[in-house]
Amino acid sequence: MKPKQTLPLLLLALIWGSYYVASQKAVQGLSVFSVGIVIRFITLILLTILMWKKGELKQLLHTKGVIVRLILIGCLGFLLDLTAFIGLSLSAAGIGTALLKCDIIFVNLISVIIYKERFTKFDWAYTFVMLFGVFLVMDVDFGSLSLGGRGDIFFILSALFVSINAFVIKSVQLDKKNPIADNVVAYYNNIVTMILFTIATILMGRLGELKILVQDKSTLMAALLAGLGQTLVYIVYYYNLRRFPVWIVKVFLLLMPIVSTLICFVLFKEKLAPMQLLGITVVLAGAFGILMEQKKKAACPVNG
Repeated sequence: MKPKQTLPLLLLALIWGSYYVASQKAVQGLSVFSVGIVIRFITLILLTILMWKKGELKQLLHTKGVIVRLILIGCLGFLLDLTAFIGLSLSAAGIGTALLKCDIIFVNLISVIIYKERFTKFDWAYTFVMLFGVFLVMDVDFGSLSLGGRGDIFFILSALFVSINAFVIKSVQLDKKNPIADNVVAYYNNIVTMILFTIATILMGRLGELKILVQDKSTLMAALLAGLGQTLVYIVYYYNLRRFPVWIVKVFLLLMPIVSTLICFVLFKEKLAPMQLLGITVVLAGAFGILMEQKKKAACPVNG
């Protein structure tokens, strides 16, 4: 993999990590579902403007043969958020953090079993090294990581939904009869998710709390930044999914916790524990190993 090819992947981790921090700050003032509505509404406006300027709005109607998958993408997007939220309400955040990041394992298994992707033992080894480093960065208490909590199944489902969604997105991007533009996929994903978040918020009787945005400027600013971040995530994530194997994209997303941790350290003066610094080193070492392995495969494709 050439250095130029890694730049969009690194940019994705940077954007997603920043989006995660902004979302966390927004959730401190509003419920997860209300924040979901606001973020998707802002994203809807930004995507509409972007597609209007690029003359892509008319493509929203050209979805023959893929409309069911486009709606499925939005439903999976909502379900992965919903299951993660339920899990966090039932179990400790430590085990949840660990299980949610295991989506890379699901992606690798789907790649091997369904798409016949060929992995070397080093690919697997470096992936697990990075995953271990992520746990260190997130300051997960390994002593408390024991399966069996009430929320564990929801964390696992969320990780599974994330993994499946990536492959469904790629399938409509590269559909043989009607390949769909990235922004069109993002638009359907966003609007379906927004509708489902709105329905869930109404059913929970929490729609009225949106007035907090008018009262609390810090929550409003965090939500606005998260909406911008979500828009950029769609653009760069789909760009990478179109061009790289899903597992490579997911591997680079393991760098995301490093970005969010460093942002909190710089902007909010949150301290970095020695174990977190070790974790950053481990993640970067694993990423370097995977890059070297990919470079080897590119030089010797027959043996890859």
